[in-house]
Amino acid sequence: MDTPVVFEYQRALDEFRRASPADSPFLKRMSELISLLDITTSLSSSLSSQEILEAALLMVLGELQCTRGCILARAESGRYRLRAGRGLPPGAVGELALDSLPEGEVLPAAAAEREAVASLGLEVLCPILRSGRVVAVLGLGPRAEGRRFGPGELAFLRSVAACAATPIENGLIHEELQRVNQRLSVKIFQLQGLFDISRELTASLDEEAIASLLASTLMGQLTVSRCALLLGGSQGLRLAYSRGIKGDEGQRLEGPQTAELVAALRGPTPVDGLPESELRRLLIELRLGLLVPLRSGERAAGLVAVGQRVSGLAFSDEDYDFAQTLARQAMAAFEAARLHRLRVEKQRRDRELQIAREIQQSLFPRNWPAIPGFEVGARSESCHEVGGDHYDVIPLERGRVAVTIADVSGKGTPASLLMASVHAWLRALAGTTSPPIFMERLNRFLFASTQANKYVTLFYAELEPASRRLVYVNGGHVPPFLVRADGRLERLLAGGTALGLLEEATYEAGEVRLEPGDALVMVTDGATEASSPQDVEFGDQRIFDNISGGCGQGATALLERLVDAVHTWNGSAGCTDDLTVLVLKAQHES
Repeated sequence: MDTPVVFEYQRALDEFRRASPADSPFLKRMSELISLLDITTSLSSSLSSQEILEAALLMVLGELQCTRGCILARAESGRYRLRAGRGLPPGAVGELALDSLPEGEVLPAAAAEREAVASLGLEVLCPILRSGRVVAVLGLGPRAEGRRFGPGELAFLRSVAACAATPIENGLIHEELQRVNQRLSVKIFQLQGLFDISRELTASLDEEAIASLLASTLMGQLTVSRCALLLGGSQGLRLAYSRGIKGDEGQRLEGPQTAELVAALRGPTPVDGLPESELRRLLIELRLGLLVPLRSGERAAGLVAVGQRVSGLAFSDEDYDFAQTLARQAMAAFEAARLHRLRVEKQRRDRELQIAREIQQSLFPRNWPAIPGFEVGARSESCHEVGGDHYDVIPLERGRVAVTIADVSGKGTPASLLMASVHAWLRALAGTTSPPIFMERLNRFLFASTQANKYVTLFYAELEPASRRLVYVNGGHVPPFLVRADGRLERLLAGGTALGLLEEATYEAGEVRLEPGDALVMVTDGATEASSPQDVEFGDQRIFDNISGGCGQGATALLERLVDAVHTWNGSAGCTDDLTVLVLKAQHES
């Protein structure tokens, strides 16, 4: 193995020292040069910045026989951080602000810097320059036996600084690259984890499973032992999930003050960085250390509060980035789950409405009973999926028929359910008693079984085809239009109030005779009150005009004529109520 060059010089120096006086200047200069060579060789043999700094400091302390010393490396903040030290007083500061550095002089000029340097017990500071930029500072304390730093020692320090500048800078660069690589490795690990978690989040449509995955991932990544997830609801924020927190403790976070805090947060925020408040004290009491807002666009949708780190360390910027990214992915998963739930609920409602519509349509007569001398036409159109209009033609004893049209207050499913009950009563009671008594019974039933704001308008009539005699009762319904063959108009008004409003309402019957060519047109208010785009109602007069204009037509043609006229009148405004038309046309004798 080859002998290091430094050792060869050292042996030559030792031989020279034995043959020369001890205080020889040449001998001293040779010793310094060999030390510089030794420092340069040692510093160039390692890429570890810590090893380089420690080695440089020890060699300088040994050569100059100083009792203490340190090397301060320049940090990204511009301050100087203690990286290597020997013999420093206990509790020495970790960073110094050295804005005016001397070049081998005793202490900086600024008073604050002198005080900071003095606290370390240093007498000399020597900047280590690289390309005109200070990369580190070498500080030395008193020399042994009270010796002072002379021009030769200061020149030696400057030489050391020149020799050490490149290795120290290379070591610091190598250290920074290691830190960057470490951060990149952490980032890659986090991104891989986020990618895997993202697939799990998007694959789940269960909000509880998403909440559990979010909490577990954050707790594992941030090494915390507790977590609370609050999501927005109709009553504000609600506790949706918690780990390591008792239920009653987490519920204390619910309330307007937490909702206001979430609205103000723009990213992950440490609890100790919040302004003093009752909520901050509660979060600290629950040992929660970091808040991560959940946002949907600009809307504050929830909050994840995670506990303090088990290690006691602060959360890093990488932790903030990870938490923020995961929160965005979780919020997207929550939104997808919410939309899926709404879609499923809508599909269920649509199925239920379709079933209700089919049931309602089944209540309308599919085939008309044979009525000698008369023709019947009818149509009912719901403004929504289901409606509250109804019509029926019911065969009675001795060849008679009951003709009825009704309209329930309100629209949609509630109205259709009530109309189903009315249909059942009509079918069960029609023809069992006189029309007025029938209406009184039906009224009492509806009054007892419906809410106070629910009622039914109903026109009920019994026809004897042989005599063409029609006995009717109008329970608050749109009075039917009886258009005689000669064009005269009559309205069938006799009856009483709408059914279900008054418990003891009474009704009177009316009677007419339908002659050949007469047309009895019964409508709901979806015809009379149909609105144009200009918000003008169709009205009774237009109904009469359409009927009289088609009086020579059959029941079906007359029905189509009137319904088309209402649709044309509605135009782009569309329907605002259910529309039902029932036409009873007395035919001419053949």
